[in-house]
Amino acid sequence: MKNLPLFLFTLLLFFIASAQAEQKATMGDYELHYNTFPSTFLSKEIATTYQIVRSKNRGIVSISILNTQIKPPKALEADVEVLAKNLLNQKKDIRLIKITEQNEAVYYLGTFAMNNQEDVNFEINATPMGSEDTISVKFSREFFTD
Repeated sequence: MKNLPLFLFTLLLFFIASAQAEQKATMGDYELHYNTFPSTFLSKEIATTYQIVRSKNRGIVSISILNTQIKPPKALEADVEVLAKNLLNQKKDIRLIKITEQNEAVYYLGTFAMNNQEDVNFEINATPMGSEDTISVKFSREFFTD
């Protein structure tokens, strides 16, 4: 199952995102959608396809950037940076991978180590390709592994 259909991947991300309030930042014609969740939420097939380690001690940050000027909104490639630190100011190492499905959907996924009842502060900065505008968002999440 080398190329998982876009529908299944999108459905999974939609399910996870809809479990919480909509999480987005808007600037001009662009929206930055983001979410975090335990890597165990991914199916084994999706984790294998995208070489993501499923573990109760691994989290995922999911990011997509949309151009809302286009109807329907179109996902864009972007220069994306994620900074994350816990409350002790220890930096979380997050390596982003870009997932492009059928030249239409573009997602950025990053994994990170997490501990039980750990609060993590995230800062995401994304500059859509062809734009000089940078969308920024800061948010915090508490993770539970038990």
